[in-house]
Amino acid sequence: MREYNEALDALCFTEEEQAMLTKKLEQAAQSAQRPRKRRHPRRVMCIAAAVAILCSTTAFALKNNWIHLLYPSTDPTLVEPMVQPVENSIHKDGMTFTVEAVMGDRYNVLLVYTLSRDDGQPLATDSDLEYWVCIDNCSLAQYPDAYWGGGGQILDDDPSDGTIQFVSSYYAYKLDPYTPIPLLGESVHFDSIDILYETPNPDFVMYGEEARSISHSVFSCETDFDVPLQYTDMTIEYAAGQTIQPGDMQTELTQILLSPIGCTIQGQRSLLTDTLSEQYQTSFQLKLKNGAIWDGKLSRSNNGYLEAGTLKQYVDRDCTFNCWLFDRIIPTEDVQSIIYDGVEISLERIS
Repeated sequence: MREYNEALDALCFTEEEQAMLTKKLEQAAQSAQRPRKRRHPRRVMCIAAAVAILCSTTAFALKNNWIHLLYPSTDPTLVEPMVQPVENSIHKDGMTFTVEAVMGDRYNVLLVYTLSRDDGQPLATDSDLEYWVCIDNCSLAQYPDAYWGGGGQILDDDPSDGTIQFVSSYYAYKLDPYTPIPLLGESVHFDSIDILYETPNPDFVMYGEEARSISHSVFSCETDFDVPLQYTDMTIEYAAGQTIQPGDMQTELTQILLSPIGCTIQGQRSLLTDTLSEQYQTSFQLKLKNGAIWDGKLSRSNNGYLEAGTLKQYVDRDCTFNCWLFDRIIPTEDVQSIIYDGVEISLERIS
């Protein structure tokens, strides 16, 4: 620390600026030394932007109305069989973190979390709060080394009633060989939960873009519990075998799956050139029987992306595994066809 202070003196910062920088260094050092239990190596961060709020409600209604928050103006009875109540809670420091429910299909799950202050006081009072972050350090209990990825959003970001709620979406696959994992019957293991919010850092110019925001911890807890996935899978499988070739990328579809909350497509990609000349993003749409089109760009999560310059050997080695989670509930009987990389494919249900 003495060398650090001498360096500050050489830069001719004011005493106030030196004190601020020294405090930030000490905080960073303390954070780096803080022990963290890491039973599983994979960690997924759900970044929830404040602009993603869907509607406001009381804390009581929030707990019982998350399907409407997730899918506004949709009849929740369409997916009730896919919903599994959990109610697994952790109590710490006057707050309660609860895994409220799970919703899922063959290869996707949505986990709903609520954090509440037990005394009903606001979780945060910063007027310049930008967004909330929920870091759920979890993985599949049976496959701790599998890739466990996805994204998330916040359902209620108003901390004034002492309650906020997140939803995280996940899919998983084994890496060797590259195989997607059906999630029904598996268990999600939680190692830790961290919930924080971020505010603008007025001094970020000093430190660069990575320090644009300041993090404020609200809840942090190490855990050791499993959530068995026991929902009803309403996934329907349709005939595959189609070969699609947009440019130099060729894909042979081997499985087409559809549920009211998402679509999953498996296949085998092959590159017809030595390297991918430009960025590739899987194009996907649903064509409904009423003529409407649902665009995959509205998906809650998607993994169909390859960087330009990717070598043929890596494209040919890995299978295609694309998941699209809808931003609304779409009954399977309302879907006429899918449009994959610009090619329309009629759906023929496998009995």
